[in-house]
Amino acid sequence: MNFILPLFLTLQDCCHTFWLMIHKERRGIWGGKILGKSWHPNIENFGQLSVLVSFLLLSSSVTAQEIERPVRVGLGAGLGSNISNSYIQSFAGSFLCGIYQKGSAPGTSFFGMAEIPFSEKFSLMPSVGYHDISSAFVTNPFTIEHALDITTHDTIPVYRQRNFTTSVKTVSLDALIAFRPFGNLHLAAGGGIAFLATHSYDQTEKLLTTTVVYRDNNLSTHPVNSGTFNANSILAVVDVAAGYDFALSPKVNFSPQIRASLPITPITTTNGWNYRTWSIGGSISLMYAFPTAEYETVPPQPIELPPPAPVAEVTITEPVKPRSILRVAVKAVGVTESGEEVQEPVVSIQNVRVTDVAPTLNYLFFDDGSAYIPNRYHSYSNMNDAKSFNPRSLYKFDALGIHYEVLNILGFRMQEKPNSKITLTGTRSLHSAGDSTAASDISLLRAEHAAKYLQDVWGVAPSRIRIKSRALPEQASDDNAPTGQAENRRIEITTNTTSLLEPVETHRLERTATPPEISFLSNITSDAGIKSEIITIKQSGKVLKTLDALSGTTNGELLWNIGDDNMIEGNDSVTWESNIIDSLGQTATIAGVIRIKKEIHNKTLHVSDTTADKSLERYHLLLFDYSSSAELSSISDEIFDRIAGSITPDSRVSLIGHTDITGDPNYNEHLSYDRASHASALLSARLRKLGHQAPQFNLEARGAKDILFDNTNAEGRFLSRTVRITIERDLNK
Repeated sequence: MNFILPLFLTLQDCCHTFWLMIHKERRGIWGGKILGKSWHPNIENFGQLSVLVSFLLLSSSVTAQEIERPVRVGLGAGLGSNISNSYIQSFAGSFLCGIYQKGSAPGTSFFGMAEIPFSEKFSLMPSVGYHDISSAFVTNPFTIEHALDITTHDTIPVYRQRNFTTSVKTVSLDALIAFRPFGNLHLAAGGGIAFLATHSYDQTEKLLTTTVVYRDNNLSTHPVNSGTFNANSILAVVDVAAGYDFALSPKVNFSPQIRASLPITPITTTNGWNYRTWSIGGSISLMYAFPTAEYETVPPQPIELPPPAPVAEVTITEPVKPRSILRVAVKAVGVTESGEEVQEPVVSIQNVRVTDVAPTLNYLFFDDGSAYIPNRYHSYSNMNDAKSFNPRSLYKFDALGIHYEVLNILGFRMQEKPNSKITLTGTRSLHSAGDSTAASDISLLRAEHAAKYLQDVWGVAPSRIRIKSRALPEQASDDNAPTGQAENRRIEITTNTTSLLEPVETHRLERTATPPEISFLSNITSDAGIKSEIITIKQSGKVLKTLDALSGTTNGELLWNIGDDNMIEGNDSVTWESNIIDSLGQTATIAGVIRIKKEIHNKTLHVSDTTADKSLERYHLLLFDYSSSAELSSISDEIFDRIAGSITPDSRVSLIGHTDITGDPNYNEHLSYDRASHASALLSARLRKLGHQAPQFNLEARGAKDILFDNTNAEGRFLSRTVRITIERDLNK
């Protein structure tokens, strides 16, 4: 049997070479122009699968000689149902011709198989066969404008639908592991690979009104196109089966079986959607059992053992275990927002009245090739559900979270201002795959879907919404880059009623700690290794926080974020205790105290309280175009008056410039400073116009080092091109 493994490895190399030759030559066209995306199988995975099958066959062949159950071979046929899932646009028509999503068709199969036992209960079931996994799809009915009524001979709009039939035939190799719990019943599971023999399609169109026909053939049906399509040369599947054997003779069995094939790889892909086919059905096979070899059983021979030797009595003295070395030093230091350490910190707790002002970004971005509002935007299903929307609750979100409510904010404000009107302009990317396929229709559809949401959910009259479309936006991003393509797939909201798009202002009361974090620095010496290191933080006997240095979440760092917990009450000092246990069970304990600063005005402790020690206003209003320090849109005089009016001589004003993550980091840092400087000049001019003395501004350039929002989507990148203006004042002076 030693020749089997080299033989299979040689066959594996031949398969590799043959596959590479045919893959370089074959080309397919799916629907002519629509689905041109090819797939490249992973040769290494195919080779690994070949080696695995070779190993299973080799090991099974060897062990089969050592057991009594026979090796069986047979032929069979099956009939089942193919259930397909896809997302394919109707071909050779406009974007509105429909989508093929679900399909089904009967499927036949013919195969040869074997059963090779390798234990009393388990066996290997390899098979090779022919399978038909074709499917038939149909779109929902839709309207066309040019059909001939054969009774009136007029051209009228009618309903039609498209039918799409695929012909996919495969030759497959499968290997299942079968388990026989009792008698002739077997349960099996495994996998296999299928090689596509044919992969073609035929698309037709049918008129659903019996009084009309097509002009070119005077029939109610009309061929659209047909041909082959791009498909994966090799498919991987997972198989499960159950069957039962009926004996026709001592050597021949009749075996019915139920079997299902679940796809791992799709038949083809287009625009990111997969076309897969699941098969389930029944089969019958005739199995022939080879004669088994008979073995001569040799009875075991008794072994004579020598008499046991006398046991000497031995006294064992257990050695005294040496004590391990365990020395511990722990120190608590404060950590400022800039990362500086504060030795022997005294924590000051303040109540801060926070006002956040976030921009209403008048863009709504879409996925490639889609006109539907993405799921990341919060939407309601009907008018009754929309009644639960409360703008005052938006304080829970940052600027990006608020932007995902942009349609609800717009609908709510249009209800309050019944005479307001808006224009929705849909745009698209010229170079992204999905938008290029959909062409100009996608721009208009995007605006129509947003308008329909405002009408159906917020009751905005259609006369108040104007729909427009264009190709690229007027201020387009770089459409040759993937990030720019995502930013150009959008709708733009414009209005003459400026209050519809005014910034969103939220209010809340926060408690802050200075310094905001306490870091526990430990220096441990142990020759036995540390089993546990836990720090318990208490105030007036109440546990505020427990830190475990060896847990998976701390990464060995013992850091207490005081602001996140909001647990400190009153002015009593906070105590901490560090307990260390080594691997031999020896323990060490270190304790310490963190003083709380006593402030007369620090009496309120919860967000629901109304007294504050300090006010903090944050503005995320200044938005900039990509790689520019010029404002993307002008800020109204009213907003700048609001910012300037909030500044008093004792105010501490910070202007922090930011960029998104695209571009060179050094350039981004300079760009963020230019943006902060530009905002500082605008604010100083406004203060001079109001006759106010401008305080010393603190300018910071964060570039892309301090990412404000998720930059994997267009919304996060737009909102990151900003200058944050922070105005901080003490209220107790």
